[in-house]
Amino acid sequence: MPSHLVIVESPTKAKTIKRFLGKDFDVEASMGHVRDLPEGSLGVDTEDFSAKYVIPKEKATVVKKLQKSLDSAADLWIATDEDREGEAIGWHLTEILKRKKKQPVKRIVFHEITKEAIDAAVAHPRTIDEKLVDAQQARRILDRLVGYTLSPFLWKKVYRGLSAGRVQSVAVRIIVDRERAIKAFKAEEYWTIKADLLNGAAQPFSAELKQKDHKKFVPVTDAQAQQVLADLKGASYSVETLEEKEVKKTPPPPFTTSTLQQEAGRKLGFSVKQTMIVSQQLYEGVDLGKGEGHVGLITYMRTDSVNLSDKALADARETIQKHFGREYILSAPRKYKTKSKGAQEAHEAIRPSEMSRVPASLKAELDHQQLKLYTLIWERAIASQMAEAQLKRVGADIQAGAYTFRATGQTIAFDGYLRVYMEGRDEPESQQAAEEEEGAGVLPPLKEGEALDCQSLLPEQHFTKPPPRFTEASLVKKLEEEGIGRPSTYAPTISTIQQRGYIKKEGRQLLPEDIAFTVTDLLTEHFPDIVDPAFTARMEQCLDDIAEADLKSVTFLKGFYKPFAKLIKSKTEEVQKGDVLKDRVIGIDPETGLEVLARTGRFGPYIQLGHIEVKKGEKLKNTPKPRSASIPKSIGKDAITLAQALSLLAFPRMLGEKDGKTIEVHLGRFGPYIRWGEVTSSLGTELDPAQVTKEEALAHIASAKERKTKAAEPLRTLGSDPVTGAEIQVKTGRYGPYVTDGKTNCSLPKRFTPEAVTLEEASDLLAKKRARGPGKRWGGWKKK
Repeated sequence: MPSHLVIVESPTKAKTIKRFLGKDFDVEASMGHVRDLPEGSLGVDTEDFSAKYVIPKEKATVVKKLQKSLDSAADLWIATDEDREGEAIGWHLTEILKRKKKQPVKRIVFHEITKEAIDAAVAHPRTIDEKLVDAQQARRILDRLVGYTLSPFLWKKVYRGLSAGRVQSVAVRIIVDRERAIKAFKAEEYWTIKADLLNGAAQPFSAELKQKDHKKFVPVTDAQAQQVLADLKGASYSVETLEEKEVKKTPPPPFTTSTLQQEAGRKLGFSVKQTMIVSQQLYEGVDLGKGEGHVGLITYMRTDSVNLSDKALADARETIQKHFGREYILSAPRKYKTKSKGAQEAHEAIRPSEMSRVPASLKAELDHQQLKLYTLIWERAIASQMAEAQLKRVGADIQAGAYTFRATGQTIAFDGYLRVYMEGRDEPESQQAAEEEEGAGVLPPLKEGEALDCQSLLPEQHFTKPPPRFTEASLVKKLEEEGIGRPSTYAPTISTIQQRGYIKKEGRQLLPEDIAFTVTDLLTEHFPDIVDPAFTARMEQCLDDIAEADLKSVTFLKGFYKPFAKLIKSKTEEVQKGDVLKDRVIGIDPETGLEVLARTGRFGPYIQLGHIEVKKGEKLKNTPKPRSASIPKSIGKDAITLAQALSLLAFPRMLGEKDGKTIEVHLGRFGPYIRWGEVTSSLGTELDPAQVTKEEALAHIASAKERKTKAAEPLRTLGSDPVTGAEIQVKTGRYGPYVTDGKTNCSLPKRFTPEAVTLEEASDLLAKKRARGPGKRWGGWKKK
């Protein structure tokens, strides 16, 4: 019987660690947090700021299993992640599991799941770090105080279902401010003029106009551009100055959490959430077969550090020499310093657990997403320890009358780290410019004073561009620069603002919905600190100070909450809903003479024909509801025209009846749909909502019902889930095959097939999904 109980967060991590610990250790998974604040109430005493934790119902079976394992063990080893969340999970476990007298608790930490790292951790256990636990609890309580007091305010003054948060509301404001800057932007015209030239040896190259009378000059109208062409008619061209210089380029440091999220977004098109899910899989372990079993492939993926261990540096040097040659290795390891605000994680940078494990060796074992991300991590880590790239840049100023043109060229004398890796840029234009710079053309041999032959002048019109919309990658960069949030918060924050309906994603761009403007304006006017990046950054610093024992959590929480609660109370009385949700009068309906209004409701902006004024204290009786229609997302409340509004108000269309139920075509927030009694079915793009007939509508409903029935039938039944006891089935849905236990669904990764996935594999997938948790919506207050 095992004498030691080790608890980690996930079954995959448990499986990987078990291989290294041997038969004397029983390794179990807590499935994430086992205790949290209650969902239906505040759960915080606002006098002493103590938390009232509860064990969620879905975790009761897990806790019972852990307790049973502990009862037969000699001691308890906490092996949760080495950060604040991991420390808090460990602390909660020690609080709820009943230990026998003299049954010790040992805390072990490691930043990679390898035999060497696990053996070292077991040899040097420590106790639970109370400072980290205190900081995590302060963060959790602070977020609860903000969310559970400010969100109900939004329900009363805007509509139910909205939420506000300490980090999420600032993130929304940043996106809203950028969108307003884009809308306010006025493009300005400018022109470039390119000269196609030949040197004395008749070798071609090009140069661009830069100066007039040796001062910066950019034509801003067609007339100015044409004047330049007129001035240069018959002009002589010659090389005025020539300069050559050697440039050395140093590789970027290995990845931190935020830089990995940014680069995976730029280069792989991954969302921030997707990056964290896949990196977690690589960290916790992948079955490599060939006698290796489950192996952790990268170091811990939540880190601010850019450091590499001495062993990793030595292994990188050996790998570089083996695969690229001696000329690519460094005489001494390259060391980097962390620059991010508030860096507080004491880990290494994100790197492969074995530098010698090249991506090509994992093609058969990893799915395509895992392989892409592993390759990115390996290339960045290896490149950070490769020799500098050596470039030779040449610049020539070409004089023609009063005008100066500039020609540039670049050659790569030695590619160095560029042989492996080139850092991405946030915007396509800057990425293209970077690639063009690295591979810029070669200028032909030139001499100062050399006469040149101008073959042609090409004027081209341009317009200045507005600031770019944020992508998930550039938003993470902005949040980090401002000191808002920490590595573990970027992904959930970005997911939350999309789930709450504040932000939508088009391609890679993040666009604010109408409600984001409304809520941001409301919070900016009445709760400016909550949406102030500088204030939020100061709060983050306070949380870091608590982790360092430089600040008491109760002092911090009291200093924030007392004035905040007072402000909430006064603003609840002061702010009127009608002042927040102001209607926009679009025009007059020519048929009825009634006003056509654009309004905001719980389910988004909508059009209403006419409105009913009800005096306070009076009741509305026997009055027909005004005609209304949802405004499509592609138009928006502020942009919709009268013609568009009247077109929307033509719906719903009545197509007839069947079995005593009317058949109608509606235009909803997410597009046209058919309603037949209680049955609804999206029309999609298959049928024209303005032309669809009764027969087509019924056939469409029948087809949709058949597809739904077919999708509900399981492809296979695998057996009982070892954690929940529920039956696991394999089904197919709108987005492909998935496994389910009736409560939790998880899409099948491509490395699994519906026909071959096993019960163990399916239960492992579902366990990971439960550990990540759902995208939680506001639960609401419950009466006790």
